[in-house]
Amino acid sequence: MLRYHPDRTGPTAPTTDFGLLLDEPIRESGPHLAQLLASALQEDGPLYRSLADALKRAIDRGEIPLGTVLPPERTLARSLSVSRATVVAAYDRLKAEGWLQSRRGSGTWVRSPQAASSPEGVDAVATARLFLSDDGLVQRSGPGESPEDRGDLIDLSVAAVTGSPTVERLLSGATLEQIRTLTAHHGYLPQGLRALRDAVSGRFEAMGLPTGPEHVVITTGAHQAISLVARQTLRQGDPVIVETPTFPGALDVFRRFGARTFPLPVDADGARTDVLEELMQRAEPKLLYVSPHFHNPTGAVLSEERRVRIGELAAAHGTVVLEDLAMADVALDEQELPAPIAALAPEGTAVHTIGSTAKLFWAGLRVGWIRSPDDWAARMLATKTVADLGTPLVSQFLAVSLLEHAEEVLAERRAQLVPRRDLLCKLISTLLPEWSFTCPTGGLSLWLTLPHGNADELAEVALRHGVVVVPGPALSVDDGNRRCLRVVFTAREADLREGVRRLVAAWMAYGPTTERSAARLLV
Repeated sequence: MLRYHPDRTGPTAPTTDFGLLLDEPIRESGPHLAQLLASALQEDGPLYRSLADALKRAIDRGEIPLGTVLPPERTLARSLSVSRATVVAAYDRLKAEGWLQSRRGSGTWVRSPQAASSPEGVDAVATARLFLSDDGLVQRSGPGESPEDRGDLIDLSVAAVTGSPTVERLLSGATLEQIRTLTAHHGYLPQGLRALRDAVSGRFEAMGLPTGPEHVVITTGAHQAISLVARQTLRQGDPVIVETPTFPGALDVFRRFGARTFPLPVDADGARTDVLEELMQRAEPKLLYVSPHFHNPTGAVLSEERRVRIGELAAAHGTVVLEDLAMADVALDEQELPAPIAALAPEGTAVHTIGSTAKLFWAGLRVGWIRSPDDWAARMLATKTVADLGTPLVSQFLAVSLLEHAEEVLAERRAQLVPRRDLLCKLISTLLPEWSFTCPTGGLSLWLTLPHGNADELAEVALRHGVVVVPGPALSVDDGNRRCLRVVFTAREADLREGVRRLVAAWMAYGPTTERSAARLLV
């Protein structure tokens, strides 16, 4: 038997648990759905997110039954007096979370919400937002629907490089005889291979930071180095000051340890120490996390004056400093970088300095390191031992060879990345002249500021056009930087050209609602 609902078009029929229709479905009208969602227009935050949350609430309450076909994006946008891009972004968010499903010719309908809940224990919130094409966020519901459905997404979101010719040669050149020098040992070396610790110590010495191998612990990437410092330093509820924007992996680590994070803004000269001074007084932080060399994602280099001031403030407040130099090796232009904060801070200041093979050589090697002060080194080794008994020795062995050829690899990276950086800068300047940015002298990305609108919304529209970029809130302590995007220039030049073309198309399709009061009057 068919049922009818007032203010809706079309009859109701039974549905399966997955939202597949067995008979003529309910079809929501735009005006009726607009009435259900009207309150969302009053909420703070990105409008598309408010609409998506309001739709989920209506589904949970049974106001929108399973199997209901929702109005087309244009129809609902017209009923709500918002941009079509806002509705598209809301629908896409719910498809990604499992609340909606779509098929060409059938529209978009409500499916079972049970699959939409996040698995318990998942705490990589910030990092998960970066790997859109790998974690199921891209829906492939039918061939030919959109670029992501065809599998030809252009990913300009991940700040990582593939192996250069020298890297590939060194990784493939290890002989069985050389490996046997490792297999003759039982393999448990929590502090790391002595040859690698010697090489890392020499690199720090060259930066002006006196270091012996006893100060160094080899880690499974820079991400683990951050986690080891956090484990040594933080307890539930401890305050941590973090640059905003920042490396999203650091945000996830601090959240996992239950820290309260305070945002420290970044400008062209790096972290703003004028704001830091006030934050230190107000928050009394246990830890300060900064990226002084080619800051990820802005590319800023922290001035020597600010490095000195950070050391002074940390010493005065008893704050532990964690300086992340993982991007330091990717110096695209010739320049002299200031010494690390650890070399400039007053004696006795707790400054940990971390590095990695990921950005210059290859992230798949998963080798990083941490340099700690004398009184911290033994504790850091103990923490590493508990964590995993040591980073894989074969990866460390290969890292020794890579560091010996660092200058050769840097030359290859410059030959590869400088033309790509310059091309991306030119494309953005020419095709999106109203967007603002600073061309970085190092690192792997551009930090773009939109003249208006919301980066989260634009990133979701861009995904529909087949290009993946990172919105500023994904890299921010407080969900800030809402008009900013990170776009990496590690892709091939042809992909950069096509990726920007798609980004331009997304920007043209995106019509952000800047005046919510007008929308409220027209609902």
